Amino acid sequence: MITLNKIKMKRISKKINIRLCQLGVALLLITAIAACTKKDDYKKFIEGGEISYTGKLDSVKINSGKYRVLINGLFIADPKVKKCVVYWNNKADSVIIPVTRTPNVDTLKFFINNMKEGVQNFIIYTYDGAGNKSIPVYKTGRVYGDRYQVTLSNRAINSAFTNENGVTTLELGGMDRVSGVFATEVIYTDNANANKTVRIPINTNNFTLANFKEKGTIKYRTLFLPDTLSVDTFYTDYTSLYVPKFIKVDVTSTYLKNVGPNVSFSSINSGNRWGILSDWITSASVKNASGFGGYEKKSNVGYISLEAGWGLPNVTDGKIYQTVSLPAGNYRFEIVMTDFNAGGSRYLTVAEGTTIPNVANITSSSIAFSNLESKTLNFELLQSKQVSLGFAASLTGTGSTGQYAKIASVKLYKINYL
Repeated sequence: MITLNKIKMKRISKKINIRLCQLGVALLLITAIAACTKKDDYKKFIEGGEISYTGKLDSVKINSGKYRVLINGLFIADPKVKKCVVYWNNKADSVIIPVTRTPNVDTLKFFINNMKEGVQNFIIYTYDGAGNKSIPVYKTGRVYGDRYQVTLSNRAINSAFTNENGVTTLELGGMDRVSGVFATEVIYTDNANANKTVRIPINTNNFTLANFKEKGTIKYRTLFLPDTLSVDTFYTDYTSLYVPKFIKVDVTSTYLKNVGPNVSFSSINSGNRWGILSDWITSASVKNASGFGGYEKKSNVGYISLEAGWGLPNVTDGKIYQTVSLPAGNYRFEIVMTDFNAGGSRYLTVAEGTTIPNVANITSSSIAFSNLESKTLNFELLQSKQVSLGFAASLTGTGSTGQYAKIASVKLYKINYL
């Protein structure tokens, strides 16, 4: 006797067999169709056919310039490249650059002119002769123009003169390097009536003009590169300056005392090295060798001394100066500094009154000032004044390191310009 469950099982088995048979037939049909189909026929189902890319521009660099940029790049891999297209301004502007390839690596250098000042974003494609293009190359560049130009100022020439020996010297002021300043250009006439042009680097403060024709005029302007990639130099307008000749009259002994060489002391410590200078006013912070300082004996010769470190405390707002009354006129304060190292804040200064300013106030409270390393200070008094002139410094040092300056002698000159 056949039960109901057995009948159901037979029906299910029959259905499974039919479906397996159908699946097998379908697989056989697919295999047969595949065997009869060309291997590239799948491309009919890709819109536009197979995508082909040309080789992109490699090693791309954008040099900034004045209302222009320089596109730099290399064609390395693809010999089929026929042109390069550069877009900017959100693809509103573009330029087409024809390309002729060689068997070697080829270089692209192309200026895009008449550009708008500011940051520009570039998209660069290469194309072959069939119109196939590369993947995009994205680069950012900078364009400079009038907005940058108006921020530039001419480097100051603090003094220019020809001395009694016929040597013409320019003393130039400092400038903020962030502006891109790198040189000052000077045009002058020499003794043979020939025009000469020289460039003075920004790190040069004193410069001698060779064979300058006395009592002549110079023209000068300052040069800037806005960034390290810039292909264009920016210039200030020329400024003209008359360069007088002067006679330097030594008036040191008339106004100053104990000026060296071999300056003297009013007292000295037991080690016979550190002392207190005669005739100079010395602040307490300079006397940092147990109450002595400002004077140092080296090889039995006396020096005006500023020093911190190697066991000596720091010097904060250290001052060494003399107070004198000077008639109206032009003056030059000069020193011979035989030994010094870098660091700290150190100045030559002349100020009205009976003292010199603290270091932080040197620039605002001095009649004139310069870095100690320049060794010269020119100043002018429009009327007779009581002034103090000398040295101001803040120095630091710890352990076996420190900062110092040793001054062998001092001179004061009256300058008579011709």
